Amino acid sequence: MAKGKKYDFNLVLVDGSWTAEIVRKITSKKTVVSKSQAGFASESEAQIWAETELKGFLQNQIDRNARRIRLVSESVEDNVEERAEESEDNA
Repeated sequence: MAKGKKYDFNLVLVDGSWTAEIVRKITSKKTVVSKSQAGFASESEAQIWAETELKGFLQNQIDRNARRIRLVSESVEDNVEERAEESEDNA
């Protein structure tokens, strides 16, 4: 299976001003805009904003995933401890 970029950015010229969009790839053919900012005077300004926001967006995703993993592992540990205590009480 090929590994592609899940998040990227697009720059769009609309009525003389640039819009930067952070997009998420859902399938090989479908994407969704996760964040956007309009009103940039030049393409380079929009690109700088998009690159900066994309880095921050990806870091937030990494932090969020780490918190979820920690919560799940703590929950699993709690369940194991409870089951061990129950089996000791039943014995």
